[in-house]
Amino acid sequence: MEMRRWVESLMALGPGWEVKGVEEDPVLMEARVRVARRSGEPLTCPECGRPCPGYDALEREWRHLDAWGYKTFVVCDLPRVECPEHGVRTASMPWAADKSRYTAAFEEEVAAWLGEASILGVSKRMRMSWNAVSGIMERAVRRGLERRKAEPVRRLAVDETSVKRGHRYATIVSDTDTGRVLHVAKGRTRESLAQFYRSRSGGWLAASDRREVVRTP
Repeated sequence: MEMRRWVESLMALGPGWEVKGVEEDPVLMEARVRVARRSGEPLTCPECGRPCPGYDALEREWRHLDAWGYKTFVVCDLPRVECPEHGVRTASMPWAADKSRYTAAFEEEVAAWLGEASILGVSKRMRMSWNAVSGIMERAVRRGLERRKAEPVRRLAVDETSVKRGHRYATIVSDTDTGRVLHVAKGRTRESLAQFYRSRSGGWLAASDRREVVRTP
């Protein structure tokens, strides 16, 4: 029991959830932490917070931070609720963002490493695909943009990163004055850059602003 409580505190599951057990696979070097809703804990609609009856439960799995060299996963029979106003909704879970296959702690770790290494370097270190790392990077940029207040941008830098020449690419737009990443898109086409301008139309990067675009080598 004490071991389970220790794991619960490390994972920051929140008061409504508990660890039911840990399954280890020494051959694959993987560990799966089974998590469940605490007995008697009411279910609520993630949209309005209203207490709702359970509808069903679907098993889901999220990659978590490695523990003792093991690739670690959180596994949960995630309940769905039936709200009289919003219909059937999946209950929210504190350890991961909606529709993400990774825990919030894992995505933060990947984002931190992206500040130190390339996508390929991070994919090797974290033992995951290039596309998976790229997806986490895109979500991190999107969250950062949602938190950021409107600020003028005078000069833009457009960079391209790839795993191998002629293979997968990503277009990265950043503010050259601050070094902050503003946009990440798959590919290195004109459309990849056009997505950035469309997303900013009418916002803090208006067409009337005077700006300079620098394409980095």
